[in-house]
Amino acid sequence: MPLKHQTETEMRSLNVPPRSLRVARVASLTALSVIGSFIHLPGPVSTVAFDSATGFFAALFFGPVDGAIVCGLGHMATAIVNGFPLGVLHLPIALGLAFAGAAMGFFNRKMGIVAGVAVGVTINTVLVVVAVPVLGWAASLSFTPFLALAALANAAVASIAYRSLKDRIRF
Repeated sequence: MPLKHQTETEMRSLNVPPRSLRVARVASLTALSVIGSFIHLPGPVSTVAFDSATGFFAALFFGPVDGAIVCGLGHMATAIVNGFPLGVLHLPIALGLAFAGAAMGFFNRKMGIVAGVAVGVTINTVLVVVAVPVLGWAASLSFTPFLALAALANAAVASIAYRSLKDRIRF
């Protein structure tokens, strides 16, 4: 049985954006994430930056799928910009950040922005465990406050942008 092709009006009635719109949106937000990867926050590892802010915004505004994609690609962009300081461990970190973006979007839709931000920041901070093989336990634990503050700063930027745009722009 062939798949039924939906018209644009049918897709809009289902609140499903056309694929080209989603691809353009994710690409634009990922590009902003690359720009954010050049804005570093103080910390012992150079990949602490404002790369997650656009991913967190995508999760809050557009939902879990877009948030996961932008968070994961945003971290990979930061790792590339900084020369992969943690080596191959950036891949599981990117997957973890994708999970953080998806969880933030999910909890934002189900329980509100505070729950979404809390879950996203917590997952982002707990990902410090992935760096233990490279940094060791002592360095990883000393890195945790920097990572938590960076996650909070990224979430604050995303939350402010989300709050200011959520009633002005409709998709």
